[in-house]
Amino acid sequence: MTTSIELFSDMLRSLVALRKYVKIFYMTDLNELLQETSIITAFNSEPAGDFIALSSGNSIPLKRLVTVNGVYAPGHEDYESCLDCRL
Repeated sequence: MTTSIELFSDMLRSLVALRKYVKIFYMTDLNELLQETSIITAFNSEPAGDFIALSSGNSIPLKRLVTVNGVYAPGHEDYESCLDCRL
């Protein structure tokens, strides 16, 4: 059975191949909600966890992602009401 985390990871890997700009909302270490529009250049699995690398030079851990192109990361669906005005 495929989990929602695996489906979300597969979507991110497909976005790497498409090389299109995507709108990303993510949380910082200080729990700030930030937005960035960039190209996902890589999906990396490391001992510390999975990361996406962006063309802007930023690297974001998957556990900090909230949405990618309007698709909510597993466990962050409750952010929908606060992002409605920002998407």
